[in-house]
Amino acid sequence: MKKVLLAFTTLFSISSLADVSNLLITELAVTPTNGEFVEIYNNGATPVDLSDVYLTDATFAGSSTYYYQIVLGAGGGGGFADFHARFPDGASIAAGEYQTIALNGSDDFFSVYSQNPTYEIFEDAGSPDSIADMREAVSGSIHDLESGLSGGEVLILYSWDGANDLVQDLDYVLWGDKNEAVDKSGVSIDSVTDADADTSTYASDTSIANQAVIATSQHPSGKSWQRADLSEGVETQSAGNGINGADETSEDLNNTFFEGDPTPNAVGTPPPPTAPLIIINEVDAVGSADFIEIYDGGVGGTSLMDVTVIMYDGATDSIEQIIDLTGNNTDSNGYYLVDGITLNDNVSAVALYFSNFSNFTISDPVTDTNLIDALVYDSGQNDDAGLLTLLNQTGGQIDENADSNASSVANARCPNGFGAALDTSSYDQVLPTPGAKNDECPVLPYYANVDVSSPENLRTSLHNIIRVAESFDYSSSETDTWDVLGFADEDPNPNVDLDDMVAENVLAVYKNTSYVNVATGNNDYNREHTWPQSKGFKDDDMGSNNAARTDAHHLMISNSSYNSERGSKYFDNCVSSCTSLATDDYNGVGGTGMSNLTNGSVFEVWDFRKGDIARAMFYMDVRYEGTQIDPDSQPLQMEPDLTLTNNISDITSGGPYMGLLSTLLQWHIDDPVDNIERLRNDTVFFWQENRNPFVDHPEWVACVFENDCSGLDLIFDNGFEQPGF
Repeated sequence: MKKVLLAFTTLFSISSLADVSNLLITELAVTPTNGEFVEIYNNGATPVDLSDVYLTDATFAGSSTYYYQIVLGAGGGGGFADFHARFPDGASIAAGEYQTIALNGSDDFFSVYSQNPTYEIFEDAGSPDSIADMREAVSGSIHDLESGLSGGEVLILYSWDGANDLVQDLDYVLWGDKNEAVDKSGVSIDSVTDADADTSTYASDTSIANQAVIATSQHPSGKSWQRADLSEGVETQSAGNGINGADETSEDLNNTFFEGDPTPNAVGTPPPPTAPLIIINEVDAVGSADFIEIYDGGVGGTSLMDVTVIMYDGATDSIEQIIDLTGNNTDSNGYYLVDGITLNDNVSAVALYFSNFSNFTISDPVTDTNLIDALVYDSGQNDDAGLLTLLNQTGGQIDENADSNASSVANARCPNGFGAALDTSSYDQVLPTPGAKNDECPVLPYYANVDVSSPENLRTSLHNIIRVAESFDYSSSETDTWDVLGFADEDPNPNVDLDDMVAENVLAVYKNTSYVNVATGNNDYNREHTWPQSKGFKDDDMGSNNAARTDAHHLMISNSSYNSERGSKYFDNCVSSCTSLATDDYNGVGGTGMSNLTNGSVFEVWDFRKGDIARAMFYMDVRYEGTQIDPDSQPLQMEPDLTLTNNISDITSGGPYMGLLSTLLQWHIDDPVDNIERLRNDTVFFWQENRNPFVDHPEWVACVFENDCSGLDLIFDNGFEQPGF
């Protein structure tokens, strides 16, 4: 009798281990390489058998390598520091238990965290130790990782019974970029281990364009990403490829994970909630279809938890309406639309607060406590001093009827998303675009203070305008020059550029090759300083983030070998002993007869890009005149005084000189400004908030650099300049 009872008890325990649907990836330590680990958690009420559970980062669309190809005896791992691992046979995880997988071995893990991991990807000791090793998913799919989860990656926890055609996703985490993202929608496949030749087809995943990432770059060294939401946020729970039909690729990762100090084998403590980075992007208060548009800068999927919209009545300066946005998120393009509302046509205000709606009551007075952004508007009435307390000193009350057309326009940030929170200076009256980009914006009067009375006055006035700029780190876990260049040098081919909010491919300046955009570059392409760093702003002299080094008006994506071949050579026409660096025939330009030429001294750019480079050089000469301290230099010092010249001795001396000026002036004439260059200027302006004036006004080149301003009066008198510039 006891033997029968024991057998029943054993069967019951095995049965309780069968459900893997409650497994989650709960922590990722990616940087630095030592101490890298992945943590999993059992969110269920019973133990889970891990024998048929796998963990992998070995998937890459570029080589058609995917983890679900394990059913074919294939899939990635064992190369490019990738792994495709299976948990040890008989391993299990108790209810509510956290377990860790050390990616560089248990010795490395212990040296960093002073505790042992649950598993190690590979045996790092001279002989087997007490830490269980993960198994290879397929032969050769695990090796000494060395660099582990570096760069943009996807990490997938999944289950496979060893026979079924389809694997079942358990959790899916994406960060850095989407180059290794997976979309299995409609893929048909037949396992080589089942008894039939029939295929099975995957259900729909979330499209890669709409998949969320934890962050666009790696977390700071010594930190980790940790799961704050064990319910997986707004993840779709049906009609997907996960167990019980969940769509693991739909999780809003940027909301369900937070960054903190590593807590291996234990629960993490989320930091206090912070206000989301959102602004009021557009408001239509006069007409038949009132709305408020909120924008997160294009991030997409931003949680609006505890965000409250308040509408104030201008007559009483008190709360008129309260709208709770909790439970909503911005869409994949970064917009959230509050519509079906009625706004005061007279004097009123719309305000965003990071505070639960229960903290507000109708008729409460104006408050700036927990205020995120506000717009005070009218349709021709006088300013309301009581409501203006919601705003900063810049900007003011916005008149929707400024063009006597209030019923047909909306107040919108121009260009789209431009301007700081609580600052209304960027609003203009344009045709409404609810839930979409503000495309009808006039260009801002950026050059209103330009003085064209003499070459000296033009140079000075332009310098004073363009020296006011935002600067980004050269390389950083936050927004850096890689992010800016991803959009500035985005491949404009409509067959590639499918989403305005995503930089899918970048186009190399010299080779004219289109590359899949990688958040931190790759072996194929890197960042070219068209004005060489050695000629005025070397990082070992000025610091790695000095303004000239990181300025995207001259920093461009380049094929790595072409960048190396160019080196720090000055620009001039190559006439002897020239090596040809061919361009690709791509998107209607390049190819035969369109090559870059170089020898030991000079670099001649191919014809289609000659003017682009010349105008970048003109910009650098005027922008950097040694007139202000560079706040990003280390130690603090003055910005360089960059100078274009025809004196080759000066150029080769190592000083802040470039050229040849005469050649660049000719290149400027031979290759006029085109739409690609205009778009690049607009894009860099969006990030840096300054422009290249010689792209907007190519006629200024002759005045500044050749002392010939004879054509300016005629052009300005007839309004031929670009509107607003």
